[in-house]
Amino acid sequence: MSQPVFRLTFDGIILFLVLILANLRALMFFTLYPDASTLLSPAWIEILFWLLAVLGVSYLLIRNDYITIYILAWRRNWLLGLFVILALFSSFWSLSFAVSLFRALELLFATLIAAYIGIRYRPDQLLEILFWFGAIVLILSITIVFAAPKTGTMYWAPHYGSWRGIYWYKNHLASISALVNSVFFCRAISAIEQPDKVGYLDGSFYALSLVVLYFAESVTGYILLIVLHFFVICIWLWIKVSRYLRPWHYCVSAAVFLAALTWMSLNLDRVLAIFNRSPTLTGRIDLWNYLLREIIPQHLWWGHGFGAIWTFESFREATRAQIGWGSEVLIADNGFLEILLHVGVIGFVIFLSILILACTRTFRFGLLHKSLTAFFPFLIMTFALVGNIAFSLFAETEVFVWLLIVAALFMTTPQLDQPGYFDQQKANPVTEQTKSTSS
Repeated sequence: MSQPVFRLTFDGIILFLVLILANLRALMFFTLYPDASTLLSPAWIEILFWLLAVLGVSYLLIRNDYITIYILAWRRNWLLGLFVILALFSSFWSLSFAVSLFRALELLFATLIAAYIGIRYRPDQLLEILFWFGAIVLILSITIVFAAPKTGTMYWAPHYGSWRGIYWYKNHLASISALVNSVFFCRAISAIEQPDKVGYLDGSFYALSLVVLYFAESVTGYILLIVLHFFVICIWLWIKVSRYLRPWHYCVSAAVFLAALTWMSLNLDRVLAIFNRSPTLTGRIDLWNYLLREIIPQHLWWGHGFGAIWTFESFREATRAQIGWGSEVLIADNGFLEILLHVGVIGFVIFLSILILACTRTFRFGLLHKSLTAFFPFLIMTFALVGNIAFSLFAETEVFVWLLIVAALFMTTPQLDQPGYFDQQKANPVTEQTKSTSS
């Protein structure tokens, strides 16, 4: 399981296809709301490619003799399956059956593939995958900004001139840039600590990602950058000095952190003023209040159907008129509210349970292995939680972040997270059955 990620050609092709599909609707070259009204419409052609990717993963599971392990992993993550099933069934009460079915199938296929990625690759290999993904995104984004400025930058007020690269919106470019920046940062630190590794390439892309993030002019991206850097530095320092720490050190650190968090909450206007933003978060507060008061209560328990409501131009325009925005509202700009809109309180509770489980597992995994790389799955969860506060990254405009969440969850599933576990199981397939019988 320690092979380089792209040594196997077929694995590399599948990964490449999946990363494209996971980001497809977030790219400027593809519509945010693909037509799902006819069989040969863009939405169902996209689903066809997802199906091909799932078939490819099925072949890899069979070839590598991972079927039993894959099923075992799903048994230990049944809550995730429950959420996907709910998304599928929401098609029957959705505002648009075809749209919700398309979006739920996209979610299903992405989840099945992400589960394979989680059991097949280790955190260091996931870092390598995201390194190449980030490098390609940055190079393509910078190329399009300079080769076609009117395409690669925002062309409407008040965001005129901000970089958006290959994505539909600057906040998306900024969020992804902040994530891959942390990838380069982690790899650069690891390279410095290991004399046999060269971190020049990681350092170069780290600097390049800072440039892209700066010109995206996104406060969401800036805050993510600060939070992820704080996370990486704190974990790195903790690994270095943890053997010297006593319980009172943790108590004092927690008190200082909570005090700082409380001060920032009470002085949010001052904090946002640093980024030249108002306490309304560029009108987001008005949008959130409207959705919570007027729209979500209409279908409180089961939602409006997975991924359907924003596809209606009439709803987007009515929302814009209600909150007084100058431009059309396209998403809720909050991933948690999107889940409430789509699958209601029932789905939201299941979804939150999955997030809590993933955070707990990934944090435990980092503590167990005590390395910066081992904490990377938890960094993914930190990115997802913070990034979705002021933008929608929970399977709304893409499923890339969802793919990472599921991969992190399966990657850190107890027992399956041990190095060499797969090879041991293939050598002695009755081990799991014996353990279950003895217990």
